[in-house]
Amino acid sequence: MNKTNIKYMISFLLSLVLVFTACEDDDLNDKIAEVVQENREITITNKVVSTNFIGNGVQWGGYDLVPTWLGEETLSEADWNTLFNRIDFMRPPFLRIMTNSGWAYDNNGVYDETTKTTSLFKMLDYAQSRNIEITYGEWGHQSTGNISDIDMNWIANSVKFLNHLVNEKGYTVIKTVNIINEPNGSWASTQGNYDIYRDVQLAYIAEMANYSLSNVKLMGPDIAVFNTASQTEWFTNTETDLGDNVGLYDIHVYPKQQLVRNGEFAEMLRVYKENTPADKQVVLGEIGFKYDAVDAELKLENEEAIENDPFAGEDSNMMVYKAFYGIDMADALIQSMREGFSGSLVWNMDDAMYNSPDNGDYQTTMLKRWGFWNILGEELIGNASDEAIRPYFYPVSLLTRYFPAGSDIYNVELPNKKGVRAVVGVNNGKYTIALVNSHYTTYEINLKSEFISSVTLNKYMYKSNSDGSFVGEVDSNGFAAPSEIGMNLNFEIGEKMTLEGESFMLFTNMD
Repeated sequence: MNKTNIKYMISFLLSLVLVFTACEDDDLNDKIAEVVQENREITITNKVVSTNFIGNGVQWGGYDLVPTWLGEETLSEADWNTLFNRIDFMRPPFLRIMTNSGWAYDNNGVYDETTKTTSLFKMLDYAQSRNIEITYGEWGHQSTGNISDIDMNWIANSVKFLNHLVNEKGYTVIKTVNIINEPNGSWASTQGNYDIYRDVQLAYIAEMANYSLSNVKLMGPDIAVFNTASQTEWFTNTETDLGDNVGLYDIHVYPKQQLVRNGEFAEMLRVYKENTPADKQVVLGEIGFKYDAVDAELKLENEEAIENDPFAGEDSNMMVYKAFYGIDMADALIQSMREGFSGSLVWNMDDAMYNSPDNGDYQTTMLKRWGFWNILGEELIGNASDEAIRPYFYPVSLLTRYFPAGSDIYNVELPNKKGVRAVVGVNNGKYTIALVNSHYTTYEINLKSEFISSVTLNKYMYKSNSDGSFVGEVDSNGFAAPSEIGMNLNFEIGEKMTLEGESFMLFTNMD
């Protein structure tokens, strides 16, 4: 039990002691009932946690091996249309698209803006047409010998290509550039060296000054923190060294399931939020779940599933096929919003984006299985059913669609009930209320508000079953559909409802 839960439990027990010692026998039951009822109340407060929400979204990009795998320049038009239809339902306000020189503008040592960019331009055309904010970047820097010797020719070409995207192709939705993925890691091009990271950013900024790119800022430091708040110096050093060149701060998190379900995840996020400059926003640049000895059963189950799938690489989370992963992801996203993060990018959209070259085979068909689907199920692995939408798309798509860019996020006071989290978004006078219960116990709750009185909302409901399936209304496309339409709710007096174990509910009157 974490410190927060202990505090609430002590408070609850003291309340009961006071009831027993201060009350007459004839009203004892009434007082106990009152205390129990208070521990059912979820109250939407008028306290604003954050403004100008950027949005929840997802990692997109890749498809660079499609020519190798299929002998085709890019995905088929049918596959692109399926992708666009699904993303249209999500309506993500925010996406991350990463590349590197060899997948974009370097064609065997020759600067080339067209040969390898068909898939990239397809994605950016889509994002521009929907006004989706993009953070674009490269996975790592290039050097001339020692990794600290920055290849300035690479800097010149990378920025030249960025200018081509923004000013020549007109992809003005690119708001930030993310140069060097997870630079604090030993696996990064920096091998964890902050000074190299800083020097690459400064060189990039200097080259950007040669173009009309003042509207594009850096996103960083993009560090992988996984489960701890032990590397906040990357935030303070970035602020000192890069200042207003940084438009958006971010971290990558791959927490243990237990860290999220017991609420400690929020405590970790709070530390990074507190270390973000007051005039800047912070997002989760990647979020997924990885299992270690703490989640021993899930770790074993994941490893066995990878072993039994000839197309799953070591860097896969096979739990994306199971409904509980949707509960865990909803819990994590809601906790991030409650802590003032301005968005989260789920890892990732589609299995077909990246392979997992575990044994040094960079052409392998072993995939990074993390996606909402595998759009190449039929073409690549001979299994059309693998193209189907997986369960966790249901809650994640709702948390992207109904918390649009520009929303104000409000705090919600919670009872002492394990696994219960809630958050509220307000945009143009309309409301979205999201609740999750990641514990196994079903709770009776009373949902109230300090500033929303009576309102008509649609209700979405997702319940994870023990066999991996879920209960939730879907339409003919497999997209989330309301379980109830036009509910008249009175939050002034309170709305009593049941929040089942391992379930997610969302109420909204947004379109």
